[in-house]
Amino acid sequence: SDLETPLAIICTPTPHSLLLSLSNAGVGIGAYIAQWPEKILKRAGDSVTIFCYQNYSNLAYVFWYQQPPRNGLKLVVSGSTWSRNSYEDGYSEAKFEVNRESTEYTLMTIKNLTPKDEATYFCAAMYNSGLSFGSGTKITVMAVAIFSPSKQEIQQKSKATLVCLASGFYPDHLTLVWRVNGVKRTEGVGTDESSTRNGSTYSLTSRLRMPAWEWFNPLNRFECVANFFRMEQRNQRKNLSMRSKFFGRAVCAYCI
Repeated sequence: SDLETPLAIICTPTPHSLLLSLSNAGVGIGAYIAQWPEKILKRAGDSVTIFCYQNYSNLAYVFWYQQPPRNGLKLVVSGSTWSRNSYEDGYSEAKFEVNRESTEYTLMTIKNLTPKDEATYFCAAMYNSGLSFGSGTKITVMAVAIFSPSKQEIQQKSKATLVCLASGFYPDHLTLVWRVNGVKRTEGVGTDESSTRNGSTYSLTSRLRMPAWEWFNPLNRFECVANFFRMEQRNQRKNLSMRSKFFGRAVCAYCI
């Protein structure tokens, strides 16, 4: 069914750690870094918070890294219990807000998510001249957008085609449904037979073709609804949806 519910899927919230040393000194047994959640699926425009815990009170410096798909680690911000956070070029507190709740707990909130924020984020702490890393949090940002018809098609064929692009989905179990004024539309609809894989996520395109007069009616409301499901633990199927809305264009004698 087409459910319009707030989309926030957090998978495997139980913290676990991966210790990685970037120096020859190595990491001591007493240094434990836990980071959660492991995976987050969010809508574009939403915010997300990543949590980090370390059990060694002397680990005063905490670092946050970003690793975009098929790229290396990029330092986002670093800070300590006694100094202000220091942001690298291209990153700001307005976008990546870091709060040190205590010596042990740190959290980072990423605001107004866009597809460019898709990455795996790591927290790390200095220990024995090396860095102890958390296990990482993979963030996937999903978006559904409708693109307006071309003027050439309207002028030459008196037809109007809306294009719906759903991107950032994982896995690829995805369907697109068109609705006009709340009613499902199948006539004039053409959807790609299979989704396109973009790195670790998928995208799918669908088109709705109609007479030009229908597009020029400002009272008409066009919706593209993306429905997809993912298999949770114990083979449980979870259905989710998100949608994009577009209103018809009014006819005008003199348009700028």
